[in-house]
Amino acid sequence: MDNTIVLELLKMDLQRIGKLPDELLVLNYLDAAISDLARQGIKDDSSSDYIALVVGTASWMYRKRISGEAEPKYLRRMRLTMKYSKAGG
Repeated sequence: MDNTIVLELLKMDLQRIGKLPDELLVLNYLDAAISDLARQGIKDDSSSDYIALVVGTASWMYRKRISGEAEPKYLRRMRLTMKYSKAGG
């Protein structure tokens, strides 16, 4: 997975284009999302599903630090579906 592309997708999801004053923070959430998914058994297979899950998770983590909102249902469902399908179910 190319982190440069994933970072650009994350910026688009956050509706923030160009150089960000808090880019280190955004990158931290991107790395945290990848680590969190790995701990849950979701490994990088470079699929569009995986990339969408990483971007969605990082975006939610970045936004929730302000709003405190719970994880969106679509992310939970996508994560569980990916985990289940990788397990051969």
